[in-house]
Amino acid sequence: MEWAIYKKNTGSFLIAVAIMTGVGVISYLSLLQYRENAQWVTHTREVLEKTKEVMSQIKDAETGQRGYLLTGKERYLEPYRTATSEITQKIKTLRQLTADNPNQQRRLDRLEPLVAKKLVLMEQAINARSKNLESALQILQTDQGQQIMEDIRMLTRDMEKEENELLKQRSIEANISAHQTTLLTIFGSVIASAIVGLAAMITNQELAKRKRMENSLQKARDELEIEVSKRTAELRNTNEELQTEINERKRAESEILRLNVELEGRVAERTAQLEATNKEMEAFSYSVSHDLRAPLRSIDGFSQALLEDYSDNLDALGQNYLQRVRAATQRMAQLIDDLLNLSRLTRSEMRYENVDLSALVEAIATELHKTQPERQVEFVITPGLVANGDTHLLRIVLENLLGNAWKFTGKNQKARIEFGLLQQDDTYVYFVRDDGTGFDMAYIDKLFGAFQRLHAMTEFESTGIGLATVQRIVHRHGGRVWAQSAVEQGATFYFTL
Repeated sequence: MEWAIYKKNTGSFLIAVAIMTGVGVISYLSLLQYRENAQWVTHTREVLEKTKEVMSQIKDAETGQRGYLLTGKERYLEPYRTATSEITQKIKTLRQLTADNPNQQRRLDRLEPLVAKKLVLMEQAINARSKNLESALQILQTDQGQQIMEDIRMLTRDMEKEENELLKQRSIEANISAHQTTLLTIFGSVIASAIVGLAAMITNQELAKRKRMENSLQKARDELEIEVSKRTAELRNTNEELQTEINERKRAESEILRLNVELEGRVAERTAQLEATNKEMEAFSYSVSHDLRAPLRSIDGFSQALLEDYSDNLDALGQNYLQRVRAATQRMAQLIDDLLNLSRLTRSEMRYENVDLSALVEAIATELHKTQPERQVEFVITPGLVANGDTHLLRIVLENLLGNAWKFTGKNQKARIEFGLLQQDDTYVYFVRDDGTGFDMAYIDKLFGAFQRLHAMTEFESTGIGLATVQRIVHRHGGRVWAQSAVEQGATFYFTL
């Protein structure tokens, strides 16, 4: 009987070993297939990344070129030179990576000459700009460069589309390989365990017969096995619930990550578009403003010459007309100067340092008193207020806010202007408060717009640029500006930095 038990146990063990060996070999082959699929997934992602880098560097080159064409400053050529020096190598890398893909090779055959042609056009524009601005602008105004750029975008989009499809397919294959490996391992382990368990059960039965164990001991063992099975089932259910929860959480995290990446991409794209639009509008306004100043100077000069040299030949009405012409041209010149200043504020380089705002306010108050020494205006200035920012730009902010307070308290016999600091949560808020004319809060949306005035020119002279300038400077410092007021009850302007 012992020999029979030995043969059964040995046979069961050998079968289990054979099954486990087979499972191991199959699992190893599946693992090799999974590694190969994973390598293809990594390869596809690398192709996608290099394709995006090529497009990004073409855009960098175009941005640097446009900056140089519009400003003539050599520093704008740094991103252009960096991009042009690396584009060719990146295309070469793409060729090597897609050597197994005839479709991508054909697209690269079309992409490479287009990129070269685009670089030649950009280089021609840069060379033309070094001679004169008009030649460069004429090159920019042609549609050839734009069409080439569109063709490049179309080719890179096609490449990315095909690689994304390959990525999806290869990811599925990798997942299938991993799943098959797992299933084979589990299946083989279960069979081997079943065989070993069967052998153990037979052995126990034979030993039970041979030893004639007491019924009580057999009953106790059976009860123990039942309890173990029950506990095992409970543990299995708990593990399955935990695994389900983990899988759900992973899926949720993956979805959140995908949405974050998509949102960041959209924000970056929109930000780039807005920055490009702002730069174009600022360059345009700067150019137009300069072109308008020349005829205004001529009108003002000839009007002054008529008043000085031919006033005897003009009656009072004619002289009045000429004076009104001069006044209008001077107002327009002031408006253009303000527009130029607004444009410069956006393009000027920020130089951060600790700025004594209280000292700036005291200096500006002194200057305002000198302009109208007969006025009775009390300045209340909180001492020792210091902020980190650009001294020149912050002085412009305070000059505009204090100048407005001075102007709109002009009808008061005694006026009061206050500069101080508040704290809202963890933010420091500076303010300029006056007891002047004030304004209707219904028009608050127009307050910080360029060329917007809430009072008639006959009441208070203004170009409508000051508060727009204030808002732009405060935004450049990463802060915000707002106001509170009521008609005939003064106004308070708040800003953060």
